Amino acid sequence: MKKQNHLFISAIMIALFFNACKKDDDNIAPAKCTISESDQIVIDDLNSTYAHPFSPVNPAAVDDKLTPLIDYLGEANFVGMGEATHGTSEFYKMKDQLFRALVKEKGFKAIIFELPWGNALKVNDFVTKDIGTAKNVVGQTIYWTYDTQEVIDLVQWIHDYNMGRADDEKIYFVGNDPQGSDFEIERNLISGYLEQVQPDSVNSVMQNYSSLPFDLNDYSNENQSIKNANIEGTQKVYDYFVEHKDLFVAASSELEYEIALMASHVVQSREYIFRIGDFGTPRDSRMAEYSEWWQRILGENAKVAIWAHNFHVMDGSSINLDAMGTFLHNRHFSTYRNVGFSFGKGDFNAFVAGPDFEFVGGVRKQTVPNDICGTIGQLLSEVDGGQNYIIFSELSGPTIQYFDKEHRFLQLGAGFNIQYVNKYVNPRRISRLFDVLIHFDETHASVRR
Repeated sequence: MKKQNHLFISAIMIALFFNACKKDDDNIAPAKCTISESDQIVIDDLNSTYAHPFSPVNPAAVDDKLTPLIDYLGEANFVGMGEATHGTSEFYKMKDQLFRALVKEKGFKAIIFELPWGNALKVNDFVTKDIGTAKNVVGQTIYWTYDTQEVIDLVQWIHDYNMGRADDEKIYFVGNDPQGSDFEIERNLISGYLEQVQPDSVNSVMQNYSSLPFDLNDYSNENQSIKNANIEGTQKVYDYFVEHKDLFVAASSELEYEIALMASHVVQSREYIFRIGDFGTPRDSRMAEYSEWWQRILGENAKVAIWAHNFHVMDGSSINLDAMGTFLHNRHFSTYRNVGFSFGKGDFNAFVAGPDFEFVGGVRKQTVPNDICGTIGQLLSEVDGGQNYIIFSELSGPTIQYFDKEHRFLQLGAGFNIQYVNKYVNPRRISRLFDVLIHFDETHASVRR
């Protein structure tokens, strides 16, 4: 449980931000909702002109109905792919299907996951070097949210796609999350790299990490002298790599050097985040930074997809929120495009949360049994097809006006409780947060291992 405490903290922060003042005793809406005249106009416009229905999601299939979406996303260098829960099979399969198409049709180079940086590199070793198995490398990524059959299938596909290809033609599976349970993977990578490029320096450089904790959950309460030593030590290692760049690159390669340098930066970031106990903006700013770092070093004008929660990939400029997507949009404008996900009803995996979003019970399948009246998800469930996507730049008239106004929107992080469902439904101008919205009328829980 300790290894995932930080994930629960992040889930609570997401829920607290999106929560408006709600009554705890509000009940979920009845199965049949009343549709207003103005909403019916929007539904009719979506059916006749704007909504793009697509076939039941299947990552291995080619769906021509997704072509406009692939073309639109393929113009960007960064594509943020969200999810309205951390435990929905359809969301995961759809992102897998989109990524495969972006790789094959638009030359995308990597999928960057909301996973601890070092643990994701273990997955990359499998997909690029055939080290381990898909099941084992996904299993060591710490987050239960992505230890699923859907992610294993994606990882296996990337592995199979890469086998037989030259190194410069392979695609990558990497992480951008500075969180983690400890520093072991990053420290081992740095030490191993120094053994390769400058063996005599290993002991003296790694000594700078001697005070780093083994249990990050209690680190914020550590003695200040220890924290000061870690601040100084982690900075020294990073500076050492910067100062010796030419020597290190000559003894290895530009890519190997950049990955080792990034590892030293991740150690700094992780120490900082756990020292101050802030898993909000400091985390998201670094998720953006590591996404950019990977994109920069994987090839000139490389295109990358970023897999994370809606909360992280959205552009929060309009609501003064410094999410990862806000940083990426502000720095890259139209070369960053993002996809939000929505659903009407269905199953998903989540831990049981209390009235203040606190952890009160383990992960299990939970259900929203009916559409919630007056929400964006309920309106989109009235559109024909069962699943559809909307590209907001294509809209006009009453339809864009609807999505540009505040309407209630259902989403949750890693925790949920049907007793407090209205705490997960909040007013949002959804077209200001996302470039694309993908909607499923009904969903099913991801397949946990």
